[in-house]
Amino acid sequence: MGVGSPAPSRADFRPQIPYLQGSVMLKFFASAVGIVFLIGLLVVVGLLMLIF
Repeated sequence: MGVGSPAPSRADFRPQIPYLQGSVMLKFFASAVGIVFLIGLLVVVGLLMLIF
């Protein structure tokens, strides 16, 4: 049991690394898009305030 248990965990752990990297990239991309959207919204609101 002690010999068999590290092998499956290692096999389970190896595919998770790219998946975790991908999810981190996705979160970073989503947050970047959100920040850009918020800045754009603030700029648009600011311009509308200046115009009216």
